[in-house]
Amino acid sequence: MEKKSLAFKLNISVLVLFLLILIAGIYAIIMINKSQEFAQETGTNWLPSVKSISQISDAYGNASRRHVSIIGSYGTKHSAEETKVDLEKLQEFLKILDERFEKHKKIVDPGEETKALNELIENWTKVKVTMKEDLNLAQAGKGKESFQHFYANTLPLFLGSRQLITNLSKINNTGAIESTKQGSYFTKITNIIMSIIGVISIIIGIFILQLIKKSTTSIAIATENLKKQSIATNQIAASLKNESKSLSESVSEQAASVHETTAAINEITSMVNRTAENAKESTNVATSASEKAEQGQVTMKKLVSAMETIQESNAQLQNIAVIINQINSKTAVINDIVSKTELLSLNASIESARAGEYGKGFAVVAEEVGNLAKISGKSANEIQELITKSQEEVNKILDLTKERVEEGKKVTAEAQESFLKISEDISNMSTVIQQISEATREQEIGVRQISTAMTNIDRATQNSQVAVNTTAESSHVLVSQSEQLDKTTKDVEFLIEGSNN
Repeated sequence: MEKKSLAFKLNISVLVLFLLILIAGIYAIIMINKSQEFAQETGTNWLPSVKSISQISDAYGNASRRHVSIIGSYGTKHSAEETKVDLEKLQEFLKILDERFEKHKKIVDPGEETKALNELIENWTKVKVTMKEDLNLAQAGKGKESFQHFYANTLPLFLGSRQLITNLSKINNTGAIESTKQGSYFTKITNIIMSIIGVISIIIGIFILQLIKKSTTSIAIATENLKKQSIATNQIAASLKNESKSLSESVSEQAASVHETTAAINEITSMVNRTAENAKESTNVATSASEKAEQGQVTMKKLVSAMETIQESNAQLQNIAVIINQINSKTAVINDIVSKTELLSLNASIESARAGEYGKGFAVVAEEVGNLAKISGKSANEIQELITKSQEEVNKILDLTKERVEEGKKVTAEAQESFLKISEDISNMSTVIQQISEATREQEIGVRQISTAMTNIDRATQNSQVAVNTTAESSHVLVSQSEQLDKTTKDVEFLIEGSNN
């Protein structure tokens, strides 16, 4: 079942009490008005009617007595003057009685009273006729006949009118009594109902007092707990205020560190970009060096081939030496030898030109051989000496050429081996540089991601700083609210318990 609040209970109780008071007030007003109506009816209707009937009865009695007195005076020795006075009095009483009837018609209650009044007036009309007849007989000197007529006709009508007046008086008395009883009844009912409403109001008032007392006790306990919570809240707010201050300083330091880290990351990004560019250039240089190493290797292969050609030329020089040894016995064929020698000299020049630096010495030899061939062609007499000298020179050249060819082959082999190693190293270096370039690109991507993350951290730090400032402001507000709560608690406690002084 849902538990109702104190305000709801108080409002309902006060509302019920208010409704009871309102209903009691309205009912009291209605019943008072009703009683007032009966009292007014008694005062303005029945009592005036009773008074009017009483006046009619008095006037009727006066008129009937005066009529009897006048009839009796005609049988006695009354003076004419006295009889005249009695007749005037009778006429005055009759006039008063008619006026009383007319006046009573205005206040008569419709219904039974009106019917009784009409019967009385009708009977009174008959009475006035018989009274006139009585007077006429008496004035004619017929006193005895007048008395007989009175007793026979007028007196019964007199008595009938008196009875009708009595009935009319009873009707008014009964109406007045009934109206008074009704007013008294409504007054009694009003007193009973008002007493019941008063008792119910007292019960509701006691219930409200008990409810207020119980609620006041609960509020006092809640106020005490609220006071404790206010103190705890104040302490928490003060602690939160101090922690917010420390956190604000930490966040400020963190923001400064983040700014410095972001600047460092930007510098690292710039360095990584430069490293990536250098790695790219190194890759290009390594590629170019690799191509040049391959070209050098091709050149070394050509040099080896040239050295082999020189070695073949050396073998041919050996053949020349053999030919020179045979010149002595074959002088007849010297021209042919010269021709061959020139041819060999030309070939040697070509081969030496191919050999480059390594074939320079052999070119000189080839030139000398050509000169010797020319000299041999000019002078056969000098052939012997020249052949001897040529043989010596050829031997020297053969030795020198052989030695240099061996050295050239050795150097060429070493150079070729070095070029192979250089080519391999350049190839490896190109691979490594390419890997470095790829790693640098990945590093650049990572640094960019770190830079983005640092930017987000910077933004989050700024948001944290704003949140810390907001928390600090909230802590100030919380302190103020806790103080206000403490003041409110004291006010509530004062309202419940009153002043302690």
